[in-house]
Amino acid sequence: MSSSYEFFLCDDYGRKIIQLERYSFASYSRTTNGYGTIQFGLPYDYYKERVPDIFKPDWRIDVWRSPEEGFPMRREGSFLLRKFVIYERIDGMRIIEFFGRSPIDILRRACVCAGSDNPTAFEKNGPADDIMKELVTQEIYDVAPDGLNTTEFFIDGDISLGPIVDVTCQSYEVLDILRDIKNMTLTLNLISPTLYRKIYFDVVEDVILSNGGFAYRFKTFADLRGQDRTNSGLIFSTENGNLGKPSYYEDYLDQITKAGVGYEAGADCDAYAETEERYLSRWSDIKTCFTANTTDLDIQRRAYTQLSKGRAQKVLNADFLNTPGGPNQPRSLYGMDWDMGDLVRAEFADKSFDVEIKIVYVSVDENGKENVLGSSEIAQ
Repeated sequence: MSSSYEFFLCDDYGRKIIQLERYSFASYSRTTNGYGTIQFGLPYDYYKERVPDIFKPDWRIDVWRSPEEGFPMRREGSFLLRKFVIYERIDGMRIIEFFGRSPIDILRRACVCAGSDNPTAFEKNGPADDIMKELVTQEIYDVAPDGLNTTEFFIDGDISLGPIVDVTCQSYEVLDILRDIKNMTLTLNLISPTLYRKIYFDVVEDVILSNGGFAYRFKTFADLRGQDRTNSGLIFSTENGNLGKPSYYEDYLDQITKAGVGYEAGADCDAYAETEERYLSRWSDIKTCFTANTTDLDIQRRAYTQLSKGRAQKVLNADFLNTPGGPNQPRSLYGMDWDMGDLVRAEFADKSFDVEIKIVYVSVDENGKENVLGSSEIAQ
């Protein structure tokens, strides 16, 4: 297997400054939740001879990768640089190391702010994905000193695929509000997967600008950030050599099987949520009750939110491996057979799982040796 990489240092428009060829190490992550990140180091003397300014915030490293010889490069993502360190190694070589975040960081910089004349800065009811786009449209063009140009940052049109939600907030980072809305859809999906679709969001690279840079686009995704590959024929397992360090557990220690919510303290509950696990044993009727002053739709959602916090934990922890395949091993190449955000089939301990790959870690050293791991778990 011989994957290959190209790393480009770009300015804050995305215009190429230099291709970074003599790197000492590079590692980056892509995720469906939170920030993707990059760490990139190269010899300082080599770097300063080729780059007039050492660093400016929001310069980008644009990452391209081919999974195998003969396959075209695809963009893995770009990362906005926010920090650098220069240090001397034990062998006397000076290294400059960059740290950056995926472009979703742009959403962190925009804020919904309430004032005395407007105590509720953002209040909407409608499809979750449409509300996300309306919020970003309202706030995002204020993050640059002169405002972002609408040809630098695009926002997809409404398609109304998400469940109807109520969103009310005062002062909040836009990224936090978007995460709250996404989490609402994940909870509603527990009530009915057919009625309420999960909604994910991301900021991705888009069209080439007239100045030679590239733009970004805010997108939403229904059901999955990636693709459903459970029927592709690819199975991750230790027997197939593409599942590493697997462990599976079921935890019923702090389980809740029925949650009730009432409008008034001391009154009967007005909404309930329960799981089929309530009938696992004669002692599994495990209740919790609380009061919430809220709407009819939201009271049901809150019941399921409480229930989801107390659900029995059934977790497969494993590494999804990047393997070229062979006579007795299926091919499972990252970027071709599986990707970040995909739903894949895994088998372990006589069980079959449909697992969402929530994060991908990639590293490559100065000799081109690569390590790729997909994971269903995210460190918060």
